[in-house]
Amino acid sequence: MSVVAFFGHRDFDYSQYEEKIRGKIVSLIGEGAATFYNGMRGNFDVLCAEIVHGLKPRYPHIENINVLSYLPRAGWRPPREFDGSVYLLERSVPPRFAIYYTDRAMVERADFIISGIVLKSGGAWAACRYALAYGKPVWNVVE
Repeated sequence: MSVVAFFGHRDFDYSQYEEKIRGKIVSLIGEGAATFYNGMRGNFDVLCAEIVHGLKPRYPHIENINVLSYLPRAGWRPPREFDGSVYLLERSVPPRFAIYYTDRAMVERADFIISGIVLKSGGAWAACRYALAYGKPVWNVVE
């Protein structure tokens, strides 16, 4: 069973790509993807979380996992779209670097990356560059 991670920009409208993203996710499920990592930090992440959540009745074996960049407070629960959450960092990092290192940890554990990169800047772009350098396949919905 493979892991898919999502990276996209916070403030871009991805609604026109919804069906294209859904099709890619379904294709990856058919190829063995079962776990979907999502940082839930922007519009792309929200859309992808909703798509995976909506596919659960058809594919009950898949897991939609909210990847946390910071340790949660007591009583915190993941958003309704998720089956659970995980904190991937194995060591303490300064808060200003938490997202950067969390993105790298997601890439390292993922088998495939779905991205929505429209700008050659920002954390999502850096994560996808890291994924390519790490030898991970990256599919960009906007290309």
